[in-house]
Amino acid sequence: MGDSKESTTRKPWQELQAAKKAEQDARIPAEWKLKKEDFPPEDTVDLRPFVNSCEILSPAELAITSEEYDATSLAAAIAEGRFTALEVVTAFCKRAAVGHQLCNMLTEIMFTDAIERAKELDNIYKSTGKVVGPLHGVPMTFKECFHFKGYDSTNGYMSRVFQPADRTSPLPELLQAAGAVIISKTNVPQTMLVAEADNNVFGRTKNPVNSRLTSGGSSGGEGASQAFRCSALGIGTDVGGSIRIPAACNGVYGYKPTFGIIPMIGYSYSGWTGSNTGIPAVTGPLGHSVRDLDLFARIVRAAQPWKFDPAVIPNIMEFIPEAPRKPVIGVIYASGLTPHPPVRRAMREAVSKLAASGFEIKDFNPPDFIGIRNISEQLFTLDGLSYPKQEFAKSGEPVVSSVKKIGFWDIPPKTQEEAWQWNTKKGQAQKDMLDEWQRVGCDVVLAPAGPHTAVLPGDWTSDIYTVAWNVCDYPAIIIPFTHADPLLDPVDAEFKPRHTADQKNQDMYDPELFKGAPVALQIVGPRLGDKQLLKDAELLDSVLNGTV
Repeated sequence: MGDSKESTTRKPWQELQAAKKAEQDARIPAEWKLKKEDFPPEDTVDLRPFVNSCEILSPAELAITSEEYDATSLAAAIAEGRFTALEVVTAFCKRAAVGHQLCNMLTEIMFTDAIERAKELDNIYKSTGKVVGPLHGVPMTFKECFHFKGYDSTNGYMSRVFQPADRTSPLPELLQAAGAVIISKTNVPQTMLVAEADNNVFGRTKNPVNSRLTSGGSSGGEGASQAFRCSALGIGTDVGGSIRIPAACNGVYGYKPTFGIIPMIGYSYSGWTGSNTGIPAVTGPLGHSVRDLDLFARIVRAAQPWKFDPAVIPNIMEFIPEAPRKPVIGVIYASGLTPHPPVRRAMREAVSKLAASGFEIKDFNPPDFIGIRNISEQLFTLDGLSYPKQEFAKSGEPVVSSVKKIGFWDIPPKTQEEAWQWNTKKGQAQKDMLDEWQRVGCDVVLAPAGPHTAVLPGDWTSDIYTVAWNVCDYPAIIIPFTHADPLLDPVDAEFKPRHTADQKNQDMYDPELFKGAPVALQIVGPRLGDKQLLKDAELLDSVLNGTV
């Protein structure tokens, strides 16, 4: 998949960086580029409205890419002949071009190939009167860590630039066979173990909703892409919160499956291939509705991915009926770190709404999330991050600040015996979580997505509210719910910290700085209960947000 080229890595990394940015720029048509004087002022907070006034998209294209459509309704409109694939793909490519120039969320731009594929799909539709599949003409974006033939798979490593892949990963191939049109890959952190999409190859991604704050990570480019509506549906990966943190930061929906539900085989590794930390990465969607998350899962499972990925479990979603029910809801208000005021308010309001709608609510007391995070920190660094350190040595590129700030960089490697000890602790955490689930007798758990909303770039260093569910391998869905409001969410003058880290977390809160930041909820289901969780989350979303 793109063998290392010494002639490339011998060049100064700054020269490679400039060449890569020039390649990106050349892939955006001149007529879609913003003039210098057309950029919004540097202190503009919400960058999304600018697409409506920059005159690059026509009124029809703005409508196609607007909140009027999610991926499900857009696919239906194309199938009914209301839009051509070319119209839809061109509109989203143009919107992605604008979004990228404002927020820097794209990596490998594929507009030319996407438009050619849209034309092919239109010809098929015209000649047969049928769509090629349920995603016919639907524009999608993928996180950088998937291979696409003819495009780089750098994962933000300077040592891997200009080494195009010789084949496409199986998951995007599956979705392309269903009619999806991939328009670009999206930005990631250096090392992929950081909640900040920043690296020396592509730079840092801005949050379109509040440009002063982080877009999250590791699927931060994808979270920003969905917030700006650069595509109808995006794909990320998650080993510690990498789908859910960006979804929460950018105010979009996200789904982290149980391991074994969605195929990961053949994706582009950011560490040693074959490594096994005991906490497996998974892949899942970010999008604009719970039904889009469900659409993705149904399409992927219908392709019987267990026939090409031995890690995928057959029949686990196919033969389990989904029950129309009012799930019993366990609630986690806080664990390890006290959430910021906007998150606490969101939890109170959500519980109040659900209780008023007749849902049974129970308190859920999980094993301490900081303790679980300590386990994951050691398992993620079993090798002492020897792979990224090796890659940085090849190119001479420096470590970006967010990688140092999250605290993994200087953790020493573990012996095999130590790895077994940490995995034993992981097993106990899994048992403790299962026991609490059984004690409470709940169907789903409602919890914060994090100890805060999006914070300043580089400051999201605690993934305790998300990584706990990776360690225990439970599926989880992010639902955007409200926004930070200084009037409703003042600094808590009566806050009493549990410990130093709790105080440090509260000290980050600035009501004016965080004004308008999305506040999300996390809905968690039991292990391998993905099919029912998707149905339950759609019901809960309809109550919480008035969706249909």
